[in-house]
Amino acid sequence: MESTTKSRYLSISVLFTSLAVTFLVTPFNSIDPVNLPKLCLLLVLSFASIGLAFSDIQFFKAKINRPVVFVVTVFIVQLLFVLIFDDRDFAYKFYGTFGRNTGFAAYLSLAFLFIISVICSSKSLLKRYLLGILGSGAILALYGFFQSKGLDFYQISIGYGTNVFGTFGNPNFQSAFMGITSAAALSLVLFSRISKLYKACLFCLLVVSIYNISISSQQGYLNLAAGVAVATVIFLFKCQKPFLGWLAVVFSSFVGFLIFLGILNIGPLAQAVYKSSLQARGFYWRAAIKMILEHPVFGVGMDGFGDAYLRARTSEIASVNVGISADTAHSVPLDVGSNGGFLLLISYLAIIALVLISIFKILKRTSEFDVVFTAIVAAWVAYQAQSLISINQLGLGVWGWSLSGLIIGYELSSRPESPVLTRKPNLSIKVTKEKISSIAVVLAFLTTSAGIGIALPPYIAANNFYRALQTGDPKIIQNSAYLKPNDRMRYLYVARALQENKFESESISVLRDASKIYPDSYEIWNRWAGIASASPNDVVRAKAEMKRLDPFNPNL
Repeated sequence: MESTTKSRYLSISVLFTSLAVTFLVTPFNSIDPVNLPKLCLLLVLSFASIGLAFSDIQFFKAKINRPVVFVVTVFIVQLLFVLIFDDRDFAYKFYGTFGRNTGFAAYLSLAFLFIISVICSSKSLLKRYLLGILGSGAILALYGFFQSKGLDFYQISIGYGTNVFGTFGNPNFQSAFMGITSAAALSLVLFSRISKLYKACLFCLLVVSIYNISISSQQGYLNLAAGVAVATVIFLFKCQKPFLGWLAVVFSSFVGFLIFLGILNIGPLAQAVYKSSLQARGFYWRAAIKMILEHPVFGVGMDGFGDAYLRARTSEIASVNVGISADTAHSVPLDVGSNGGFLLLISYLAIIALVLISIFKILKRTSEFDVVFTAIVAAWVAYQAQSLISINQLGLGVWGWSLSGLIIGYELSSRPESPVLTRKPNLSIKVTKEKISSIAVVLAFLTTSAGIGIALPPYIAANNFYRALQTGDPKIIQNSAYLKPNDRMRYLYVARALQENKFESESISVLRDASKIYPDSYEIWNRWAGIASASPNDVVRAKAEMKRLDPFNPNL
């Protein structure tokens, strides 16, 4: 397979993966219609693409550089170490927690997507990817609009005060994606010389997107502001207006600082931006920092924040947030650090640093203003802004990781005299195009099969569990708790369903088995302690475990 052909296939895979993972939901046959399907699809597509990418090592070497290889290798190796040395249930740490699914498998897949994006990046792909962002944003903005009017054909109940959640299952994530889309769209409207019809379409997209933000979550405004601020700075410097550029930098930094203070309920913008949910985020961030300091080598385990949070929070926080837990740090960098330790955090931040370096290099060596690249940077900045205060939801994560790879790859591919591009192939390895094509097909088939083999078990289990609940048969429901791979939330669902239907002994049996697999799950012990027919010894034991896991709870 020729390099150009391979690059074309890989570029298609990057855009298709981002779109497919974002849009996929399975509301009619799964207990988790949003996050688990996205993880499973991401696994299959990223594994297939990485097999194609590595099928020709000379092609791979010609498309990537040592700093990228080093940083990504460190990230993946640390992921493996965390997985190996984490003594929790394997499925728990591999697939992640129910409703989040940001365990080992998710981050490995995102790292693969990043590598593929670096390899296949080009100016033409940036244009297609920008259209993909705008197109998906338009579809989801319209979908959100219909959801707000009660016209959701999926009819997913998510328990929030608004029905505007797109295909993300949460209004915060819908708002975040609208902010990313709007940042790219507004950059084009403000700084490009496109036709009036095109600008009119983009303006309509902005209106509907901002409407989505206004009735879902204010998070999107932060993303939009951050992305457009950076685009404005780039425009001013490229238009030979350095004074205005530096003025924009100072002004944006000052406003950003005031917003940050406002989030902490300090300063003149506090009334406008402070929300009680942000106060809770402050609690989560403090706990995450404590986890990093106390577990610097391997963290608390991938997607392990939820089990560790109650133990990590202070007595002051416990007195304010009695009975309130959290399953993530609500900040991607802090989540990465608390789950995987310092080395995983440093390698994650190094990837962001490589993107920033690539942006500056591109801007330094180009004299003309590139509106497509600027819009891509605006979208990337918007994603990073939301990631500081939000969760690594996979429908958003695919865009952040692929954008990072595309920017780095574009910097490598656009170098005027790059040793990466001029490196001669290893003539000692003589492989015909036919053999390369065969190798690519075989390796892609093997990695795709591996991805399917990894992705199917949790998805099949979730579907079988969903069908078991529909039967209403207590015995079938009880047996469904033991479907493989294990899932803590499935045990809890089954125990609750049995308890609510007066099958308390069966509920206790399920919880007893669950406690052996998930001894650090506060929810399991709490439910066990609350069953009226539980023996006094069981109640005493359950409450002792609850006290161990939530030592500062004044009610225990």
